[in-house]
Amino acid sequence: MVYRFIRYIVIVMDTTLDAWEILQTVVQTGGFAPAAKKLNRSQSTISYAISRLQEQLGVRLFEMHGRKAQLTEAGRMLLAEVEPHLAGFHAIEQRIHGMASGTANNIRLSVDSLYPDELLFETLAAFSRRYPHVSLRLRQGTFLSADTEFSLHNAQICVTGLASRAMLVKPILGVEMIVVARREHPLLSVRRQLTHTDLIQQTLVTIENAASGSLKQQPRLPAQRVLSVGTIESAIAAVRSGLCFGWLPKYRIQTELKRGDFVALPLPVGKTREVRLNLVSRDLSGSDPETNALAELLGMGREPQGI
Repeated sequence: MVYRFIRYIVIVMDTTLDAWEILQTVVQTGGFAPAAKKLNRSQSTISYAISRLQEQLGVRLFEMHGRKAQLTEAGRMLLAEVEPHLAGFHAIEQRIHGMASGTANNIRLSVDSLYPDELLFETLAAFSRRYPHVSLRLRQGTFLSADTEFSLHNAQICVTGLASRAMLVKPILGVEMIVVARREHPLLSVRRQLTHTDLIQQTLVTIENAASGSLKQQPRLPAQRVLSVGTIESAIAAVRSGLCFGWLPKYRIQTELKRGDFVALPLPVGKTREVRLNLVSRDLSGSDPETNALAELLGMGREPQGI
């Protein structure tokens, strides 16, 4: 049996790709006539190609059951071995067409700035090693809306903490936010748990963004004094200055927390919050294996150290 299998593989190497595509189409469409219609060829051409393939292989690929032709055991085994290679050739053809037209081999990716840079670029590096011919177009920002990224920036994948109307949504990562202030901040001189009154008397730094068409911002008390900034880096710098307190990504301020430069505020409840990041895909299909692969890698997101 092993000898016969090896012999089949050796013989397969002398056959043509076109013949195997015809065989695959006959199986997928259910007969010679529909295969001829799909491939825009005559039925006699299809029949000859199958007969020639059987002759080259030295095995019967089909057997008749009434009026219906079905694959033999050898036919099923050989087609199963060949189909992954057919898929690979089709992918190569698509990439070549894309390179010729200049419209493919680019993946546009929009990622919320809460997604850890170390994890993001580690993932993109792994993807590029597997698909060196693909050019990645990355856009980062705060409060990204998948709907806006898809419609205005032509993104194919978006990682966002905002809700989306899209169907293809997968939660991938939880980012812990912790409320902190610089160790010399007045709120840390209070020797008790803080109240709403304590908080609204001090300035809270909040991150906000209007790029999605409407203003998005971190939650806050109605009467809270605030300083609005556009990036996480600016929010951290504002807290570091002693001007403000704020909810910051815990993994981004590990050094300050360990040194004691930043201290968590003594709130009775709500001193931490979780922002759940979701991977949103515009349209993933088998005809776009590179985008599928990138979405899969991003969807495997692991919790970064310190979260």
